[in-house]
Amino acid sequence: MPLHPEDAARLDAFRDASMACEAIYNALAKACGLSGPEYWSLVLIHEGVVTQGEISRQLCLSRQTLNSAFKLLIKKGLIRLEPLPQDQRSKQAILTQRGQAFVREHIVRMEDLEAQAWQALSPKEQAELTRLTLRFNAAMTAALEGDQTDKDSSEDPSSQ
Repeated sequence: MPLHPEDAARLDAFRDASMACEAIYNALAKACGLSGPEYWSLVLIHEGVVTQGEISRQLCLSRQTLNSAFKLLIKKGLIRLEPLPQDQRSKQAILTQRGQAFVREHIVRMEDLEAQAWQALSPKEQAELTRLTLRFNAAMTAALEGDQTDKDSSEDPSSQ
């Protein structure tokens, strides 16, 4: 569905802003010497999310991509994997001493910078930014699901 030129210009501006935000977060990871998946995995592990499955879901990463990031984090001595006490088949990621020091030095510092930038917005702007982002995400998710449903039914010979 083609957009009216003014709507298209606003959508382009939104995409540019989204990509600029993503570039900032990628720069945060790079400043720590990590890839994006490594960085965000450490953030989540630091926050208490410990299984690869849950981290994979939260970051919307394939298990293969996350597994590669975990292998690098293990190789760098930042995490180790241990069986979950309640399910020996599943493993939990645990920060090593080196990983804890890395988180304090890099991740916490980055979170402080993020908080500083967040405080540059008024509480009303913070709430509005969050509200509108969630609203757009929900609309995009619905559009993607509708698109997938359309593709599934057009590829299903029994639906014709």
